[in-house]
Amino acid sequence: MGYTRRSLLQTALLTLGGTLAGARRVWATPTSRKLALLVGINQYPQEWKMPPLAGCGTDVWLQRELLCGRFGFAPADVLTLTDAQATRAQIVQAFAEHLRQQVRAGDVVVVHFSGYGSRSGQPTLLAQDGGIGEAELLSWLRQLPTDQVITVLDTGYDYPGSFACGNVRVRACPPVPLAESAPQPQGTLRPPGVLFRAARAGSVATEALWPGFSAGTLTYALTQILWGTTPGPILVDVAAQIAQTVGSHQAPEMVGSPQSLPPTVGAAGRVVQVSNEGADCVLAGVPPWILAALAPESQLVTQQGVTLSLRARSGLLVKTTPAAPVTVGEWVRERVRVVPTNLSLTVALAADLQRIERVDATSALGTLSYVNTVKVGEQSADCLLGRVTPTTYGLFSPGYDLFPGTEGDRDEAVKAAIKRLIPRLQNLLAAKLLQLTDNLAATPWQLTVRLVQGEQPLLTQSTAPNPAVSSPSSGIPTLDPNRPLACQISHREPQPLYALPLTLHPSQPITLYPVQVIPPETPVTVALRPPSTPGLTELRLLLAPQAWPAFLPAEPLPLAQAILSHLHRPHVVKDPPKDTYTLPVDTWAGLSLLYRVV
Repeated sequence: MGYTRRSLLQTALLTLGGTLAGARRVWATPTSRKLALLVGINQYPQEWKMPPLAGCGTDVWLQRELLCGRFGFAPADVLTLTDAQATRAQIVQAFAEHLRQQVRAGDVVVVHFSGYGSRSGQPTLLAQDGGIGEAELLSWLRQLPTDQVITVLDTGYDYPGSFACGNVRVRACPPVPLAESAPQPQGTLRPPGVLFRAARAGSVATEALWPGFSAGTLTYALTQILWGTTPGPILVDVAAQIAQTVGSHQAPEMVGSPQSLPPTVGAAGRVVQVSNEGADCVLAGVPPWILAALAPESQLVTQQGVTLSLRARSGLLVKTTPAAPVTVGEWVRERVRVVPTNLSLTVALAADLQRIERVDATSALGTLSYVNTVKVGEQSADCLLGRVTPTTYGLFSPGYDLFPGTEGDRDEAVKAAIKRLIPRLQNLLAAKLLQLTDNLAATPWQLTVRLVQGEQPLLTQSTAPNPAVSSPSSGIPTLDPNRPLACQISHREPQPLYALPLTLHPSQPITLYPVQVIPPETPVTVALRPPSTPGLTELRLLLAPQAWPAFLPAEPLPLAQAILSHLHRPHVVKDPPKDTYTLPVDTWAGLSLLYRVV
């Protein structure tokens, strides 16, 4: 069984997108209503001895911005409870008065919880002063007279023994002493509508450090996908974001029947404030690796065609100078992406390193001009340097998944390990540069790309309306490296497109394939070579109406730089900053498909 887009979250995201899109038809009628209850708790009682979370307030803000700014919820119909407000009694009261007393048949209801969870005999959401069993919450939802219900639980129940997982935080804790609560329903209770859990039983739920803010990995993924939706069941690369950040530790779960996502205008975000100095925009639909790299003079464009030039960014908020008057609430999309040429790789030093090892590692990494070293948990990081065994070192994902093939021999000094890992670090930086070519949501072309192994379809990405896709599955596809792997590319443009396929693996050099000329309405199949090293692998595909350079270097960093230089169009911005690439997003399409090699 294959699945559309590349991730553990795909089925869930399709379902939520389909549910919300279906709800939009209901919302259009004068008798329907849209109500939401959003709960986010960072601070818990000190006697519970849990470190505060950092992203739950952001989750509530992201959801509110999505519902009100993207899907037309009235602000008065979105009730939020955060920190001290979110006691068990207040949540129960809010559910009764805001939802149960107001909801009618056909209404749309969104319930969101971000915070700690535990398995205190049963899966339990932790309020400020007590617990709410998941089964109890589901019984409340089933009492509502509508089946248009979307529930998002960005929490976990299984504590892995630590509140940190590499560079991400865990949203589960050991059982805590709780006051007596209402009797819990017995047996398995199926939720109405669609339910999303951040973690399946046995996996962890996490929040991550992003560029300038923290947020739940599930919430950030879901809100990005719904902001960036393009025609057909096309989803932003949020699943890869979770897999590459947390690795195999987090496995989100969906309960409900998936539906396809009808055509919708994609957006990067919206205008939230206008003043004499310019406009402020929230870019909740831009992938974090692109958001972090956006430089001044990057351009957005409104639905009315007004160009906004970026002046500064703080977290998800950017300040812009509009070329003409704009209105609060207008959606914006990317027009020109200006990014630095001297991007660096941020390496966090794992918590298991001793002080002398951290000193030696900092010294050795400091000799590499393209590496920025930080302490784990200090800020967003691209990878971790840590121990594989007591006497060996290797590179890990931010969620502390080992990159296979980066481990060294016994009794290796940390400085020797870093010297050995220089090619791997350069490979990771090249992959980070190539991530800046993501722009499937912004491309104006009708494309369909499928990854197949033998006769089995594995992944599909498409900007074509209503493409034929495979049935969704619940996991990243696992490939046998001994079986043939191929990529099928087709499009509906009047002129040929030039396709540049690459495969990226954190432990191996980038594999560059010959440029393929894709005629209109004529699928072309490209044979791929699965890497010999196990682990997550990415197929990155770049398409443009102009030919790619006849020669591209084989080394990872020069290759990535050559690709960005080819896309560089300095004339489209009047005064671009020095040492930047200027990339008009309508001149190429960049997409990626993620799979796991065993």
